[in-house]
Amino acid sequence: MAGRLEDRVAVVTGAGRGVGRAVALLFAREGAKVVVVDNGSNVDGSGANAGPAQQVVDEIQAAGGIALADTGDVSDWDQAQALITKPLEAWGRLDILANIAGNFRVNNVTDVTRDDWDALRRVHMDGMMFTSHFAARHWAQGSGYGRLLNMTSDSAMSGVPDTFAYAAAKSAVVGMTRAVANAMVNYGVTANCLTQGSLTRMGDSYFGRDAEGRMRSELATPDQLPEQVAPLVTYLASPAAGHISGRIFGSYGFKYIRWSEPHHERALETENAWDLDDVFERFPETLGENLSLENDLLWPMESLEATSGETLDQGPALGESRS
Repeated sequence: MAGRLEDRVAVVTGAGRGVGRAVALLFAREGAKVVVVDNGSNVDGSGANAGPAQQVVDEIQAAGGIALADTGDVSDWDQAQALITKPLEAWGRLDILANIAGNFRVNNVTDVTRDDWDALRRVHMDGMMFTSHFAARHWAQGSGYGRLLNMTSDSAMSGVPDTFAYAAAKSAVVGMTRAVANAMVNYGVTANCLTQGSLTRMGDSYFGRDAEGRMRSELATPDQLPEQVAPLVTYLASPAAGHISGRIFGSYGFKYIRWSEPHHERALETENAWDLDDVFERFPETLGENLSLENDLLWPMESLEATSGETLDQGPALGESRS
């Protein structure tokens, strides 16, 4: 039986490890030719290593698949263009772009540094924007098929306070993806976001080691492995998902979810110019109905001096959706 991505061509960024690796391997098993993009940097964005990307390519080829490695920096305009050009030169097409590359640093609004902000913005905002731009330019020429899949985060959706710069960058990803979805709908292109709760080295950098010196990823149960994320990404990359665009989905172990969309849930109206007394009188029973700090803030920090991991431990369990 032909794979669900047979004859498709995909670029997967951040594909040397974690979720990106799992997605690249599953894409290849389902028949796609894959450009495995990873510069081998550390979680904080420093360093480079060509090894991870090539190792995944070797795995794909050993299983009979077709893949190429690319160690370009997605946050560099010219390198982003080059990595999108690579499958076009090698195989004559590009069908799928899965932007999974990411970096991470712990910070809150008071202790974030300019270097933190720049490092996270470059990968999560610039990197996804650059690759999406060049892929969209190709799809706009009339290929008739395009799937853009961008990773966002629960940090963005619910405001984890000691992931400040990361949350900001991942929020931008949502807006960008929705804009692409509307711009490209008549070109056979879809664009969707994903959140996920698997245990990878990014989570390790947040939680640190336990009392026995072990990382969370070392203790991962089957439902917490990044391989559980890949089937959802593969479905959204497939022809079966051609009617789905501009939405956010999530993978949490053995549960996939669809996030609700922003909408006008309450309204306060007037027939003429606003009267301040009227606003104060009617706000509580209209726009303010059922609002409270206890209900609306999922990750309240007891102190700005809290260490990384303490905030997340206070909220819903890792692997649960925050919908």
